[in-house]
Amino acid sequence: MDLADAERFLSDVDTVECCFPDTWGVFVGRRMPTAAFLRSVERGISWPNAPLAWNIRGDIEAVPYTNADTGFPNMHVVPDLSSLRIAAWADRTAFCLLDAFVEPDGEPHPLDSRAICRRAAAALDAAGYEGWVAPELEFYLTTADWQPLYEDHRCWSMTLGAEHEPILGEIRAALSAAGVPVESTQTEGGPGQWELNVGPASPVVAADNATVLKYVVKVIAKRHGVRATFMPMPFQDVEGSGNHLHESLRVKGSTTNVFADDDAVFDTYLGGVLDHMADLTAVNLPSVNAYKRLKDYTFAPNRVSWANDNRTVAVRIPAGTRDNRRLEIRTASSDANPYLIVAGTVAAGADGIVRMVAPPPATEGDAYKDDMLERLPTSLAEAADRFERSAFCKDVFGDVFVETFSILCRREEAAYRAHVGDWERTRYLEPS
Repeated sequence: MDLADAERFLSDVDTVECCFPDTWGVFVGRRMPTAAFLRSVERGISWPNAPLAWNIRGDIEAVPYTNADTGFPNMHVVPDLSSLRIAAWADRTAFCLLDAFVEPDGEPHPLDSRAICRRAAAALDAAGYEGWVAPELEFYLTTADWQPLYEDHRCWSMTLGAEHEPILGEIRAALSAAGVPVESTQTEGGPGQWELNVGPASPVVAADNATVLKYVVKVIAKRHGVRATFMPMPFQDVEGSGNHLHESLRVKGSTTNVFADDDAVFDTYLGGVLDHMADLTAVNLPSVNAYKRLKDYTFAPNRVSWANDNRTVAVRIPAGTRDNRRLEIRTASSDANPYLIVAGTVAAGADGIVRMVAPPPATEGDAYKDDMLERLPTSLAEAADRFERSAFCKDVFGDVFVETFSILCRREEAAYRAHVGDWERTRYLEPS
């Protein structure tokens, strides 16, 4: 789409939601009158770069890349017209994603997760393949004061689905009208928990779709007087929420699934994903809360493992016909930045193909019982240390991003450890 196409597309639109993902995958930006948006298409806009380095709560903290000494400088953002779509969740409104650059006509911003994802997808392109990725996101619906919307925890309940169809139906309709290929919604195993499945797309578009999904779910839930949360473990002793990625490959210019017939490519892609899985834990599980999801027998993987049609492992190969052969990568939590988790997995798979990494043997039976399997990091600080030491992660995400993200993760862990919570007061006030 060029500027003339955009003008025609926006002929009945008053407002354009212009945004980009912050470090944590939350959309930030501005709403602009259509005329002002169209002026920005060619010249871009100078905006603060703070959202690419602030903490998970949006608090601006000094990091080496942006601080008082550097003056907390601006960056240059440019609308990506390929992402322009009707915002079906609002009247006479469109939606467009922005790409961030250090300066006009400069390099992509080193902290822009969308640019990182695009660069990771290019690694697959260099090997002659296109990634084909389908996100599968879980979330909780709650009351206005953040209590479970209902107590039932029956998976795939059609009765519960019917009761809450006014919310979920509007979510599906809004996403579909905005070009997000919704496959289904269904209840999951926690009280008030849901899953929304999205059809496959190229890596950057798949990450776009997942991030739009999270935004729209929250907007429409609140419109119905309820809240939506992608917090991995919002309540005690419930099912955690994840972001599973279904991945396969296509030869560039083809719609044929490479994994259907080429066992060598399938094996080495799988080998690369597993080889780098532990190093990628920080981007897959970016909050302190996410690690509470990793208990045994929660259907969340905590070991580097794979198997055919086995939900105790980290990479499940779903049952089905060969032409639908794919990996279901189950490690990421629902609060993870979709661009970062997609970037990590497709880059790992590409590296596996290039280096011809053979996967370990498939896990037989219960992966939670297999003490020979490598454990994933068990805390955010441990994951940050591993992320920072990884030459692979520095190559994929860049030195500036790895340094910045590691610092923010360690600060998040430190803030948690310094906080005195209700559990401690209940447990220790009286005995002391």
